[in-house]
Amino acid sequence: MTVLNPRQAVEVFHLVVLDQIGRKVDKPKWVLKGGCNLRFYFRSPRYSDDMDLDVQGIPIDILREKMRAVLSGRPFQTLLEVRGISVEHMTEHKQTDTTQRWKFGLSVPGQDEPVPTKIEFSRRGHDEGIVFEPVSPEIVRLYELPHLLASHYDAPAAWRQKTGAILSRAASQARDVFDLHVLLGTGRKPAPDVTSRDESGLDRIKESVLAVDFGQFKSQVISYLEPDLQPHYDSEKTWEAMRWRIIEALGEGPS
Repeated sequence: MTVLNPRQAVEVFHLVVLDQIGRKVDKPKWVLKGGCNLRFYFRSPRYSDDMDLDVQGIPIDILREKMRAVLSGRPFQTLLEVRGISVEHMTEHKQTDTTQRWKFGLSVPGQDEPVPTKIEFSRRGHDEGIVFEPVSPEIVRLYELPHLLASHYDAPAAWRQKTGAILSRAASQARDVFDLHVLLGTGRKPAPDVTSRDESGLDRIKESVLAVDFGQFKSQVISYLEPDLQPHYDSEKTWEAMRWRIIEALGEGPS
């Protein structure tokens, strides 16, 4: 089996957890979102450190018990072990009415220190735009994993969530800009309710996009991309083209 780099090992961990959650928790009660959603369903070349989901209709203590059953289960451990991965440590970091979060340190071949990741369930309700589909066959095939079906948010919902995240942040994040570029690259246009935001909201989104310079993108995102694609994106000219494509998709530049 192919030796995995740390980012691939984290991705395998996320996929195995996703598969096992689907076997323990009713699928309509949870939805994949965020960077893993873009990676697993929209062909994003960006790996994610963490996996985020929305959950509703299952009590806190029941979800905790289900997660414990997943993490202690032999199928989960075997799927990781055959790929040289194991959970070195785990904490139930936060268990509240709004958020349930697990933090992990993964033992990965060739790494002296555990590789960190976390899985977080948000209890703020489901958004519109949920679809139930197979994870990208290319990704599943790469890791020789079983066919995997999960609920996730569609492109319009991903647009809303990503622009909402941009508006909520105190500082612009390069990964947010890159994720908008990924959604445009799939042929999806911004969701109508994104482009119809009030003028001040749209201006803030555009300003945030333009605020992220190439140095930030290079330091914060490029190392998270698939290795064979990193040279393609390692160009200030490419970064400028990506940012302005987003601005054009959202409408006129900021006032």
